[in-house]
Order: sequence, then structure tokens, then C-alpha cells
Amino acid sequence: MGIREGLQWYYQLCGVRGVAAVASFRLCGRPGELTITPPGSDYPVHLRLDTSDFCAYKDVLISQEKQYDAGAANHSPKTIVDAGAHIGMASILFARKYPAAKIIAIEPEPKNFEALVRNTSTYRTIIPLQAALWKEDGEVTLGRSDAHPKGAFQVVESGGERVRAITMDTVMRETGINSIDLLKVDIEGAEKEVFEACGTWIRKVQVIAIELHDRMKPGCRSVVEAAAEGFRSDQRGEITFFVR
Repeated sequence: MGIREGLQWYYQLCGVRGVAAVASFRLCGRPGELTITPPGSDYPVHLRLDTSDFCAYKDVLISQEKQYDAGAANHSPKTIVDAGAHIGMASILFARKYPAAKIIAIEPEPKNFEALVRNTSTYRTIIPLQAALWKEDGEVTLGRSDAHPKGAFQVVESGGERVRAITMDTVMRETGINSIDLLKVDIEGAEKEVFEACGTWIRKVQVIAIELHDRMKPGCRSVVEAAAEGFRSDQRGEITFFVR
């Protein structure tokens, strides 16, 4: 994207303030972020310049290109797990749409998690949890993901950042939930390991909204489909839904 196209993109997304912030950042390296209030919201979000934050903001809260509504009749979730919560855009969407729901927002990468905490601090129903969802409890290492090198991270064998890893059973035990009405998953290929070892917790899930990453790790879709036997599936854009 050229400079002109880039500035037009930011103008359409954030108006004059967005263009001014980006231009200033490119010229002198500051400001480091833009604080903006999404349409229809009472609370601002903080977006870091030169990261994927603006794409997440656009895709989830503005254009809603990423939809997590399964379209199931009378589906009003009371417990939501947002695995791969990044900076909290989907968690905020859930909090606004389902104000009575308890939302567990899981994000492993430290800087993303810091942004997640800031962005969701005004939403009492969102519980941030710093960890990587994984097949077993322990530690994993993170490296940058090809999906978006300016904000997405994936579990790799020799990454530069060691983080806590936890299973879904541990998530549920530590947060005090017994079932999951809506499980949103965007974990950059780690879904293969998580669903290979899902055990019995998947029986407690009603709806899964997941981004599958076969382009990064072949076999993700087949593993998740096998684990979700008995669910009906539906593909909408980048999101695959499994509804019990």
C-alpha cells in the first residue's frame, strides 16, 4: 500500500485524527498510539501505531468483516471464552452484544496482553488471562506469525518469548466456569494441538467460532472437525462455526 492509499485508509477508519497521528509517527516516531472511541460505544480503545491493532479494530468493531454470531436460534451466551484475544476487540464486541455474559479473554504475548488489559478495563464482565491455550499446562515459546508480522504470534519450538501455557480444563477451573456457550478461537495454528487433546471439555461447549490455519499448519481443519463430531458446521468468510 502506497503512502497516499495508506493515509486514505486511516482517514476512512479514524478521520483526520488518524491521518495526523500516522503522519506524525512516520515523520518523528510519535505518538505511539491513537485513542479513539468506536461508533456506538461509551469507552475508547487504544491502538498502537505501526501494528495490526488498526486492522483488528476495523475488522471486528467497524466493518465487522469478522463476525462471531453463529446465527443459532435463541443463542444468548452466558459464558464466552475468547482464545487469542489479541488487544480485546472481539471481547469488547461480545461485552457490548451480550452484557450479561462472563467473558474470558486469553492472550499470551506480553505487549498484546498489556493492550488487552487497557482496552477492556472498563468492561467488568471481561476477565483477561495471560497464557497460551495449549494441549498441556506448562510453558511454550512464541514467534511472530506470518498471518500478520506486526501483531500476530504463534507457538514455535525456538521462539524469543517464553509464556505460560494452559489447557482449556485449567482455564475453566481457574475462572470458575463449568460450561462454554461460545468459544472463539484464533490461535495461529495451535488449534491443532489444542483440539487433538481436547478430552472431555469439548462436551461442555455449545458453539465454536474458529479461524483455521491450515496454510500455516496443515491438518488444523481435519483435527477440529474430528473433535467437533456431532456439531453442524458452517463457513462464513474466515470463520468456521461449529454449533451443537
